[in-house]
Amino acid sequence: MGTREGDGISGKYLLIEVPNFNDAGTESEAMSSYLRLGAVKDPGIAASPNAPKASGEDLASRVTSFIDDTRKRDGCPGFIPEGERQAETATLHTKGGWRDHSDGNRITTTRGDKVEVIKGNYRMLVLGRQEDTAGWDVSGGHIQDATDLWTAATTIEWVQNYNGTWKVTEKTEKGDVDTTYHGDTFDRFYGNKQTSITGSEAPTAERPNPTCLSYTWAQQMESYTGSAACPVPQILDETWAGEIASRTNATSITDETTAQTVSSTTTATTISDDTTASTVSSTTTAALVSDTTIGDVQSVTIGSTSDITIGNAASITVGATEEVTIGGLVELTIAAMLEVSLTAGVSINMGPKAELNLTNRQELSQFRTNVKNICASVSSAESVSTGAYNLMSGVINLF
Repeated sequence: MGTREGDGISGKYLLIEVPNFNDAGTESEAMSSYLRLGAVKDPGIAASPNAPKASGEDLASRVTSFIDDTRKRDGCPGFIPEGERQAETATLHTKGGWRDHSDGNRITTTRGDKVEVIKGNYRMLVLGRQEDTAGWDVSGGHIQDATDLWTAATTIEWVQNYNGTWKVTEKTEKGDVDTTYHGDTFDRFYGNKQTSITGSEAPTAERPNPTCLSYTWAQQMESYTGSAACPVPQILDETWAGEIASRTNATSITDETTAQTVSSTTTATTISDDTTASTVSSTTTAALVSDTTIGDVQSVTIGSTSDITIGNAASITVGATEEVTIGGLVELTIAAMLEVSLTAGVSINMGPKAELNLTNRQELSQFRTNVKNICASVSSAESVSTGAYNLMSGVINLF
């Protein structure tokens, strides 16, 4: 062990060095430890990957920058221009001060407190006895971890959005997450855009599409989208699936929709909708309701059904429609009503049918055939105007 003091290239230094402390026979196997205070003894090899092993400068060459050197922070409190930050980092290994190196282990023990105050930046790099690097970077008042085994990056930059603020961007890839919370949680998001993507249209063996499961047990569930004071300008919900099964079991279900225009389009080979409930109430209030169905539709209602439409209603059916109602049926329409059928229609009543028109009724037919077993007509006045009138009857009774 020796000490020496002298004039270095840029000033004075004090060097305490123990070379080849393992008494190795070759320079490549020799291990050394040293402590240098003051100026850099040989700036020519500082942070050089080709420097001698005993100098430790080959390891120092792995850290030559900080994340804050290029981070955008223009206008932030305590702003330092990017060029000044990079210029200070450029003298990291040649500025001098305290330099120690050991080819062996370094162990420190402290029975009491330990305080470190760093005016500049801090960076730690751990090679893990091989080339799998991991480390910490504390610079510019922020902390970032990094590793070569997986991608996890947290970047913080000063942006002019929201009247100037720090923006945090987190990116993580290749990692399982298992999270358990005991307690209350509260999530609040503000920003211009929020995107959530699960899987992709072109999955690969490395990135397959997952199986998504969601279970919820709760005392009460509430969900609100927009409000009367601030409604959402547009909501788009699109689903593509080979099979969809939905089951709801509840004591009471209330579904209320209020809109200026409601448009519902269903395109499917087969649609089956089974609802079993003591009471089903559905109320729709709108200026215009458009419901278009392409395909076979089967609707079976067992029980009482009340359908009330207030406003214009247009129902257009292209194809066969079968509707079976077992039980009482009440249909009330308060407004103009238009029914158009582009194909043949058959109406079968298995019981008495009464039709009451409180105003005039006008029926226009190009060709009409009435086949009746018993027909009774009661009218206060009847007028017939026709080009030809044919009457065939076995018995004609006049009273």
